[in-house]
Amino acid sequence: MDCDSCDETMSECKSPNTNYAVSLLEQLKLFYEQKLLTDIVLQVEDTEFPCHKMVLATCSSYFRAMFTSGLSESKQTHIQLKNLDPTNVQIIITYAYTGNLSITDSNVEPLYETACFLQVEDVLLQCRDYLVKKINTENCVRMLSFGDMFSCSVLKQNAKRMIEHRFPLVYRQEAFLQLSHELLIDVLSSDNLNVEREETVREAAMLWLEYNMEDRSQHLSSVLSQIRIDALSEVTQRAWFQGLPSNDKSVVVQGLYKSMPKFFKPRLGMTKEEMLIFIETKLETEKGYVSSGSLPNVMVCYSPQAEKVYKLSSPPGDLEKMGILVTPDNDVFIAGGQVPLKNCHHGRTNRYRTAFRPVDSLFWFDAQQNSWVPKAPMLCARLKPSLVYCEGYIYAIGGDSVGGELNKRTVERYDREKDVWSMMTPLPFAWNWSTSVVAHNCIYVMTNDVMYCYVPSANTWVEMAMRKTNRCLASAVACGDLIFYIGGLHMFNSPSFLRPAGNMGCSSVTVEIYDINKNEWRLGANIPAKRYADPCVRAVVLLDTVCILMRETHLNDDAKYAIYQYDVEFDRWYLWQPVSERVLWDLGKDFRCVVGKLYPSCLEESPWKPPTYPDVDMFLLNGELVTIPRS
Repeated sequence: MDCDSCDETMSECKSPNTNYAVSLLEQLKLFYEQKLLTDIVLQVEDTEFPCHKMVLATCSSYFRAMFTSGLSESKQTHIQLKNLDPTNVQIIITYAYTGNLSITDSNVEPLYETACFLQVEDVLLQCRDYLVKKINTENCVRMLSFGDMFSCSVLKQNAKRMIEHRFPLVYRQEAFLQLSHELLIDVLSSDNLNVEREETVREAAMLWLEYNMEDRSQHLSSVLSQIRIDALSEVTQRAWFQGLPSNDKSVVVQGLYKSMPKFFKPRLGMTKEEMLIFIETKLETEKGYVSSGSLPNVMVCYSPQAEKVYKLSSPPGDLEKMGILVTPDNDVFIAGGQVPLKNCHHGRTNRYRTAFRPVDSLFWFDAQQNSWVPKAPMLCARLKPSLVYCEGYIYAIGGDSVGGELNKRTVERYDREKDVWSMMTPLPFAWNWSTSVVAHNCIYVMTNDVMYCYVPSANTWVEMAMRKTNRCLASAVACGDLIFYIGGLHMFNSPSFLRPAGNMGCSSVTVEIYDINKNEWRLGANIPAKRYADPCVRAVVLLDTVCILMRETHLNDDAKYAIYQYDVEFDRWYLWQPVSERVLWDLGKDFRCVVGKLYPSCLEESPWKPPTYPDVDMFLLNGELVTIPRS
């Protein structure tokens, strides 16, 4: 036999026999259930568990040391386990004999404690990963203390990051006020606190001290020294020591001002900038630009204040055609879409083309890490679903034709704290190209010339006033008591006959405004456009004002972008900022955008800048040359 044959035979011998391993495990489980050949009895309170030492020692370092140490315990037939719950011990024994572990929200913490005591590493890891996935605003402070108690660095790290991200919402919680002094200092000293004012940190420190001032007065100096005094307003500084015990005041004053830095380092939340976040953009290559379907999708954002472009982490799995949402508390989510499968051979053209699979995935954007974190998947796969946030929940509405008309009508709701989805009352009709906004704690869905309102408290849809025009693919945004429906394509007789929604010659963009209180639509002032030639108008609320980002076509056929701002009082649109001539490249025609506050220091700045174009402020309106008004 040659050497190669020997190597192959040895390799086959070394490979585990999966069928035999499964059969052996099943026999051990049968012996346990029938109490055959057991050689040890675990006594937990009033419950006894006859087991096999070999099985227990295999999965537990605690039992391995006990049974192999040569001490008296190794020779006993009965072992009493104190301060443990029989139910959790039973779960671990079942895992030892089957490899199956049943973890729930109600048992994960006591099960972790039991596995920690018995040193069952596999159970510890699974419980830890379960807890990390379940960290939310309501339990993050408790998870920090829990991880600290059991020296679980991974759980502590993830819990602390959630506390930093949600600090304005968690520092009043009872669990926060009960934090140990060491953990409190660790949180208050963090540069990554998501606070816009240092007064929030000061208030958190004072609440913790006042929760038990008698016992915590010894920590006055160490706690208050975490406050970056020079970041406080002058008014706050003057009132800084009001309410502190008089006998400690002078000591605290001296210690604080001696340790105060000359220039404070701003907390991460103080560096946030409001940015336009773009998805479904084109990609830059050596030969020009290609659609995102040809290469991994790219997400970028643009800061109007700094006039800079930053790169966000690409969506997982080359995801595209997803929905995107920024919640009021500034969390970014993407959901649904499709992912490429593989290149499939097309018989008619004799070419290979990429096949796609629609997905039900949901991802949350970790702004500090510039990464996407998977959350519970939706109940339905959806392409370009409308995502909105209403009354504390995320809603996924409709989407392109995935699963037929019924799926296009479905509506589901996501609970962020519980990480679960549930189905809600479906849309009255299946629509293409619909858009959704939230106003007055209700969801408004618009397309063509109709609009429906969803009332969460009643879980029902109500038909509202019809619009004056029949348009699709428009962009919508809500601000105060008004909803703006902007741009899009007029529909004539059939969806196949479409043209841009504006004056003839495409020199302006149609705007309709809905008054929620009056349940009435009216035509608003058109947006002046420079040779507007396609429906690339994206409406957003930017810096508390209704704005639109418009893709304009120029005489040289180069695309230029501009941000227009709406003046409610005078019903006029003003050119606020030209964009592409300074920093932004060609995004294509299918891009979408939302507004969110991101941290520039956590993002990669894009160094690419296109050549500048002449700043042309003239456009044609009804055949006349008009100057664009500037704010």
